[in-house]
Amino acid sequence: MSEAQYGTYQHFFGNPIAKPPCRMINAMMYGFFVKGTHVSIQNYVDQTLNSITNSEFSFKALSSYCLLTFTDIENIASKVEPFRSYGWMQETDIIFWLPIAQVDSMTNKMTHLYWYPAFITVNNINALINGRETWGYNKYQCRYEMPSSYKQADHFSLSLETFNPFSTDTKMAWHELLTISREADDDSWFEELFEIGHEVAELLHSSSDDIHISADLLKQFLSGFTHPQMDQILFKQFPDGFAENAVYKAVVHSPSEIKQIHKMGFLKDEFKVRINRLDAFPLNDMFGIDIGEQTATLPYYVCMNFDQDGAYEIVSGA
Repeated sequence: MSEAQYGTYQHFFGNPIAKPPCRMINAMMYGFFVKGTHVSIQNYVDQTLNSITNSEFSFKALSSYCLLTFTDIENIASKVEPFRSYGWMQETDIIFWLPIAQVDSMTNKMTHLYWYPAFITVNNINALINGRETWGYNKYQCRYEMPSSYKQADHFSLSLETFNPFSTDTKMAWHELLTISREADDDSWFEELFEIGHEVAELLHSSSDDIHISADLLKQFLSGFTHPQMDQILFKQFPDGFAENAVYKAVVHSPSEIKQIHKMGFLKDEFKVRINRLDAFPLNDMFGIDIGEQTATLPYYVCMNFDQDGAYEIVSGA
């Protein structure tokens, strides 16, 4: 938690900001690994996480793959009074995650593993405001389609209201950014299992090979078996009145503690991800994801309850 440079935060009437942590019930997530390029992903990391000068460590992309998730969270509420008593909301998140290593500058050892929700779209304004202002999530509002059951996980889509193409004559409108469609491959479960093993090997092969594993990282990994947790890392900044200088800038992390897993598994068949070019959200420039169609790797589903903690500073621009 950072020092109060400007005094206590004012929770005045009409301000929708609620205090974390918050709890999430029945979060149904579908995940698809999508191939990008390591160079593009690292450039994105350098423009965000590594933009704050720090001599002790830096952040490096671990893979050329992004994890694309669609998550329907049935019930979210703050765990802190009086916000807990205000009510609860449903939220859907569609996120591009990047696996990130914190690397010691002296030893080049990887000391911590993070998941970076580099780009998020959500379906309600309360989630957008709280996520951006409190945690620093790079959130945008969306329209989407996703299945109501993992047994009928046949089609997903994401549309954004934006300018496309960039032009003085362009009026903001809704545009489809991506779709995911299931295609039957007629593989047996034995063949599916073999394919899963192949795809896991492909993901590992795509990982950065110039980072050394530290004892701290092994402890973090092993502790996950008894205390399931995913550490999120975020780039949080706020602009001045001319969007030229930052009045606040920091790299923060927020632990997600998994409380219960209801069900999980791999999705059968193949899933085709089609990416469209939107000038405001150019996924090919952001993460090196090709415009057009590719086959997703390791499609899975998991339904869980988890708590989302607040955001703790790792390094500050102050």
